[in-house]
Amino acid sequence: MKIPTFHPESKFIKIWEVLIVFVTVYNAFIVPFRIAFQNRFDGIWIILDIVGDLILIIDIFLKFNLGYFVHGEYIEDKQKIAQRYRTKKIKLYLIASFPADLIARLFIPSSLRFIIGILRLPRLLRLSECYRIFSSWETNVLINPTFIRMYKLVIVIILINHWVACGWFLIGSWELTSGDSWLINNSLDSASTRNQYINSLYWAITTLTTVGYGDITPTTEIEITFTLTVMFLGVSMYAYIIGSVSSLISNLDAAQARYRAKLDQIQIYMRENRIPSNLQQKIRDYYQYRWIENRDIRDYHILEELPYPLKMKLALQLHKEVIETVPIFQGATAHFVEEIVMALKPEILPPNEYIIREGNWGHEMYFIKRGVVQAFSEKTGIIYRNMSAGKFFGEIALIYEKRRTASVITTTYCELFVLDKSDFQKVLENYPDFAGHVRKTAKERYETESKE
Repeated sequence: MKIPTFHPESKFIKIWEVLIVFVTVYNAFIVPFRIAFQNRFDGIWIILDIVGDLILIIDIFLKFNLGYFVHGEYIEDKQKIAQRYRTKKIKLYLIASFPADLIARLFIPSSLRFIIGILRLPRLLRLSECYRIFSSWETNVLINPTFIRMYKLVIVIILINHWVACGWFLIGSWELTSGDSWLINNSLDSASTRNQYINSLYWAITTLTTVGYGDITPTTEIEITFTLTVMFLGVSMYAYIIGSVSSLISNLDAAQARYRAKLDQIQIYMRENRIPSNLQQKIRDYYQYRWIENRDIRDYHILEELPYPLKMKLALQLHKEVIETVPIFQGATAHFVEEIVMALKPEILPPNEYIIREGNWGHEMYFIKRGVVQAFSEKTGIIYRNMSAGKFFGEIALIYEKRRTASVITTTYCELFVLDKSDFQKVLENYPDFAGHVRKTAKERYETESKE
């Protein structure tokens, strides 16, 4: 049976990576606990160990069938994949996945739990793979990297506290033979494992956070040395956590911070130039709308950064249906529609603003993306119609040099796409055969509207 090459961005691989992270974190918790507390781990724990080891072994074989990218090029050739993987971490992964502890159980008495726990230590070598997976998630455009960094920081903090707690208890249990230990001084030498772990974790957290209440203190030289080491680690860890949390909080809503800074600049500018308060309020409302509806991101900002082929495909995906509803564009070729779409310019208008004034010369047509506009006659006061998202108006101005026969005003905040006459004429010059159809259709619609 031939095993297919798996794409690194496939859904199966993403689920598999979550499984690898879960197994690695499980080992990072359980292995130090077994070494320190030397409890009997049988039954369900052996099953969990076997399942976890099996997953790690399968992962090694999976790596030989996992494609990768080099400078944007997808490599799925099995020989290249094998060559790349052999030169990297294959030996490390083999050591980390070898079930030495399960084999040792057949020859070593179950009372020697410390040795069996030590034989599971290589599982922690997989933490580097766990770190790589988190890094790949951070660069995934579909995932907010701030939340991934937050989860990673929480896991690191919990693991360090857990490891220090295990180390503190292990040293205390070693010192029991000398008759002097923090376990004896706190009457914990014969306490339950749960009580011993809770007290060890309590000491680890208070020491690492530099609180140190002093109710659990070291008594031997080894315990004092370990405490000094943990205190030094705690100072470094405290600075790292404060810096990381500050960075995470600032990155949680960087867009809002930029918006606030921009709004402050605008308000200072308006105050210094003594802009009337009613106009200031309109401008503030305008920016508030942009923030609430678009998070201050406009389509053209996104499009400008893309290469032309991608820019065209994205614009076509967003606006093709709008263009195809216009009668004068019906029957157009795909290339014509592409060029028209690329000529569209976005515009946002607040309520009660004129888009078209009756009697003015027309040079644009408009497509409504969001909002409602009203077409009416200023001379007679007659309301012709209200138009909402998906509608268009002003298309006759693209063909004829005519004055506007009606006014159009916004009744809500409106997001429009504007097609300028000069841009339209440039596109039309490239399609002389279709130009005749456009002019004929526009003439028919103009005559129909004139009769009405």
